[in-house]
Amino acid sequence: MEGVLRNLTKLAVIILVSGCLFSCGYQMIREKGLFGGEMTSIHLDIFKNATFEANLSQCVTDAFSRELLSAALFTMNSDNADGQLRGTIIKITTQPTALTLSDVSKTSSLAEKTVSLEVELALYKKDGTFVKRWKFSESETYRVDDIALEDYNKKDAIKRLSARMARRFSSALLVDYEK
Repeated sequence: MEGVLRNLTKLAVIILVSGCLFSCGYQMIREKGLFGGEMTSIHLDIFKNATFEANLSQCVTDAFSRELLSAALFTMNSDNADGQLRGTIIKITTQPTALTLSDVSKTSSLAEKTVSLEVELALYKKDGTFVKRWKFSESETYRVDDIALEDYNKKDAIKRLSARMARRFSSALLVDYEK
């Protein structure tokens, strides 16, 4: 019995040492910044709205600010920032998506619409040198069967799709982190 226990102990030590020697080289992010630590602080401008839709800029800028702050790769909107991030809302479209049929009057009415948003972001160094450009688009469906809530539902849909685009942008920055 002692010999079996000794052999199991040796096997466990060999497996443990092998695991340490041949494991992958995963490591946590060590320092802040983008592109090899070259940019540790970013100034985010309010998104430029190139559409005719009112009150879009603040909603989209807020979503991107929240996501970038939570990523904690760099400080935001600090004095004398290493880089500047400029965003533009290129296009917004709203299209009917679903109809409902009334049992009483046998008529159809609009039940849902889909709002689509397209944004472009560009990163510049402190001296104004262009670094990289990203383009994102996203869609979200919202209810319009209650006319009193249609505007609220649309604004809420824009907040949700802006947050998704911001998460995708944050992921793209993490991919570019080591470059």
